[in-house]
Amino acid sequence: MRLTELEPQFVRHAPGQMIHVAMLVEAQGLWMLCPTCFAKNNGPVGTHGLIVTFRDRGVPDALGSHGKNGVPSRWTVTGTGYDDLTLSPSIDISKDGDGEWHGYIINGEIR
Repeated sequence: MRLTELEPQFVRHAPGQMIHVAMLVEAQGLWMLCPTCFAKNNGPVGTHGLIVTFRDRGVPDALGSHGKNGVPSRWTVTGTGYDDLTLSPSIDISKDGDGEWHGYIINGEIR
């Protein structure tokens, strides 16, 4: 599955809101649909979204993604856009109770 199938949006964080931005260079994170739920639902209807916050992009600890333990979670990002985006380490929302997915985004592909 390609990341582009999951309706991705680059975002910046602000108190109480996420602002969609056009380019990776201005983004502090990525919003996307859950890959497991997307496959199970055969598309976006009934599929929840998730947020992945990028490391070293100036996101305060109180904003962005957090693990079940409340600790901020941050990912290293490389690439130029959705088609070649790579995040490290793996993304594991199975521990957060928000879905069942634990996987990778490598070169724009969901694995």
